[in-house]
Amino acid sequence: MTAKTTFDPFSPDAGTHQGGALDGRALLQGAYGTAVLGYDLASKVLRDKRFQNSSLRLMEEFGITSGPIHDFRARSIIMQEGDPHLRLRMPLARFMSPVTVKKTRDVLRRIVESINADLDDSAPVDFYGGVTQRIPSLVYCHLAGAPASDAPQVQSLSERTLSLLTRDRSMTPVIVEAYDELFAYLADLVARKRAEGLGDDMLSYLIQLGDEGKLTEQEVLVEATSMLEASSVNTAHQLGLVVWTLLRNREAWQRIVVDPTLIPAAVVECLRLFPRTGVVSKIAVEDVEMEGTVIPEGSDVHVAVWSANRDPEKFERPDEFDLDRERNQPLTFSTGSHNCLGQGLAKAEMEEVVRHLAEHYPDARVVEDATRIDQAGGRWLIDKLTVDLKSSGGQANDR
Repeated sequence: MTAKTTFDPFSPDAGTHQGGALDGRALLQGAYGTAVLGYDLASKVLRDKRFQNSSLRLMEEFGITSGPIHDFRARSIIMQEGDPHLRLRMPLARFMSPVTVKKTRDVLRRIVESINADLDDSAPVDFYGGVTQRIPSLVYCHLAGAPASDAPQVQSLSERTLSLLTRDRSMTPVIVEAYDELFAYLADLVARKRAEGLGDDMLSYLIQLGDEGKLTEQEVLVEATSMLEASSVNTAHQLGLVVWTLLRNREAWQRIVVDPTLIPAAVVECLRLFPRTGVVSKIAVEDVEMEGTVIPEGSDVHVAVWSANRDPEKFERPDEFDLDRERNQPLTFSTGSHNCLGQGLAKAEMEEVVRHLAEHYPDARVVEDATRIDQAGGRWLIDKLTVDLKSSGGQANDR
């Protein structure tokens, strides 16, 4: 039976609903298609191959129905299943292994320290624009073997291409221009690497796989494009959300300052409460029955990650920040065969930023009236995050 509750998973106030269910229902239907709210049901949908990523359809709804950009998306790793998916995923998974993450920690710390050296901490700082927005693109440049001077362009390309996910159709010209620039940038970077000699970076690794016939030339471009578009914007916003959450939970923050071993758990709890990717959209490739409801073939299915992460059936006191939460496995980085390949690196970036703050700025606080956190297209985003790094007082904000 179809639920009659009015609900929109992309509404700016969607997150105000209690997590896990609405009026006792973990699955709702409306003009948008089907919304999945419960943790267990969301996990099933994210693992079920009867639901395909909807990014290609979304691109077509923006009017991008043919050409190189459409071809890239159609061939991208997120649109593949079975052997084609495994073929594209394995090289990236091998390179983004825990070994790579561990090796990148020292680089991360140097990047954070370098950015910190540029800050004027005598007054509140623009922590998003000045810190968290800069880090992921610099990490990409390190991993891809690109010069650090390319980082601003990488950050801009990632932000503009993924503006597709805002679902704002007026962004079509911006998106098209960004992908054209991205393709040209990668072609130039590959040419530079070949001229200068391949190294042990990720892009060189992909080029070598192409030279060895293990990937086609087209697949090398698809892999490189996927890596760049996903490299920066989501991690930058999530980094900001982690800092925003922790600095407003003063009791938890003071525990972290005293005991930095709590940082990984703190980051995961922030990811649970405020996931950058609040909605993961799929398409049913056949009729699927769930919870007594038939999800028709070809219809949109939106997994509300923000709701699943606050499901009281899965998480005790789901709206509270709990530094001691056990078996904490939010769906922020998805699950199943299409879980986020870069999640280990993203968590490392967040942990190192928090570690640096706890060590150097234990009294840091969010300047509330100069901070703005919003939602758009089902995604949490930092519009402005202002931090007083040397604050010595003010009201605690325990959320």
